[in-house]
Parts: sequence; C-alpha cells; structure tokens
Amino acid sequence: MPLLITLAALALGLWLPQAAVAEETAFVPFIYAAEGAAKILVYDRGGKVSWEYPAPMARDVWRLPNGNTLFCYNQDYKARQHDNASGVMEVTPDKQVAFEFKTTGQVFSCQRLANGDTLVGAASQGKLIVVDKAGVVVKEIKVRNAPGHSCMRYARALANGNFLVAEESARTVREYDGKGALVREMVMDYPPFAAVRLANGNTVISGRTAVTEVDAAGKTVWRLDAGEVPQLGVRWFAGVQVLPNGNLFVCNAGGKVPFFEVSRDKRIVWQCDGNAAFPLGHGVQRLDVGDLAHANR
Repeated sequence: MPLLITLAALALGLWLPQAAVAEETAFVPFIYAAEGAAKILVYDRGGKVSWEYPAPMARDVWRLPNGNTLFCYNQDYKARQHDNASGVMEVTPDKQVAFEFKTTGQVFSCQRLANGDTLVGAASQGKLIVVDKAGVVVKEIKVRNAPGHSCMRYARALANGNFLVAEESARTVREYDGKGALVREMVMDYPPFAAVRLANGNTVISGRTAVTEVDAAGKTVWRLDAGEVPQLGVRWFAGVQVLPNGNLFVCNAGGKVPFFEVSRDKRIVWQCDGNAAFPLGHGVQRLDVGDLAHANR
C-alpha cells in the first residue's frame, strides 16, 4: 500500500487488513537448482530452505506430479572440459533415488515426458538424448549448433512431438521434429537460455539481456529488456516459467534480485529480498501454481 494512502488511513482511524499486507510481502515457494551451493533447494512460504539434495552443477530442476524431484547434474565440472561424469536423477521426498541416467560431458537440461521417458540435453555431445524408464537410450537427435559448453541450455519436448532447443552460442532457438529435421529457427539478439511454447503457438525466450515473446511468424509481440528493470540488477535472465495468470516467474542468475515475477504490463508484482544470501543458480520452478505451470516449461 502506498505510503501516503497508509498515512491517510491511519489519520482517519481506518483499519488496514493484515491479510492484504501479508499477501504483498509473502515469499513464494519454489524449487531451485542452486549450482553455487551444489544442491537442489526448496524454499517454503517463509523463505526458508525446507528440503535439499546434493546436486553438483545442476541447472535444471522439476518437481514431478508424483512429488519426486528430477534434475540434471555434472560431477567435477569445468567449462572447457567435456569428459566429466554427468546425468539426470530422480529423487523421492525421503531422498531415495528412483531413477538415474549416467552419461559423459556437460548436461544442462532435463524433462520428464508424458510417456515416462526422460529428455536429456547433452551440450558437450551436441545432442538430445531420450531414455526410457530403465535408462536405455531410445532416441538421439543431433542439434545444429557445435557441441561444447555453449551448444545448448534448455531443451524442451513439445506436445506435438517436436523439440525446442535454446542454442546459446548460435543466439538461436531451434525447433526440431521427432526425427531431428529442422522445423524453424528463431534468431535472437542475445544468447538464449530457455524457451517456452505457449498454448497459442507463441514462444517465450529468456536469455542474457531480455525476455521475448515471438509469434509463429517470428514477430516479437512482447519484450522485457534488462534496462527496463534496473532495480533488479540483471545479470542473466535464465530459467523462466509462465504462470497461469500469464505473468512470468524468472530466475535472474547471479543478479541483484535473483527471483521475480513480472506482469505483461511490465510491473514487478513480486521479488525476493535483494539483500538475502541466495546461492547462484539458473533453474527454478514455482510450487504454488499447480500442474498447469509444469505443462508450459
């Protein structure tokens, strides 16, 4: 509530509803791939860590509908080396390993598919890997960008069977069909990190300096630039989640304000305390918005 309105209300002896004040200042619960802590962290509504699990150099994480946590990891990570042990793991709330796929080289994304298979974004190998419930590789798709550290960040399977890949060093988001043929390219003016396909066919793309929504023809229909929100101290727009109300929940990796929610009229409707000590990370998922949020990541 604005200060002048608050003072006026107090002067008139009006009662200010405490629920409204609490709603404005409440912390939102989320799960976080905190590579700076080498852990997956769950923050509750009080802003406290309520669950954690070791995860070296993890950049993508999901709370699955069954309550388990899916994440990728990189052992002994070094940006210029590509022989590290890596993979994807699913862990139960009581920290039992329910699934693990092991591979080699940098892995920065993962996703559980509708049929129970798991998508692995293997940057060092320059390909998407799909494995079944037993961890057996059932499909591989080579992406166009050169294998390596900056080959790709997030890769997402779409409902139509295609794959959407943020190919960082190419400054391009590419869509491939189920056989690996190129369907479309969305060239950006910044290195992309994540891409989310919306129900209307548009695509939300986060990256180094902006978050952009483009339509099916590639036209920009909405954009938020770092310079428009200087108070957030943007370093890198990384993981992005489209909420049911259309707002965006964004991880500002390494920035002054690491987590925030922005409306489509570019109002910051929620932000975490920029003075709090959150470890560096890139992947985040809100836990208070239901399964709809899962569908569009």
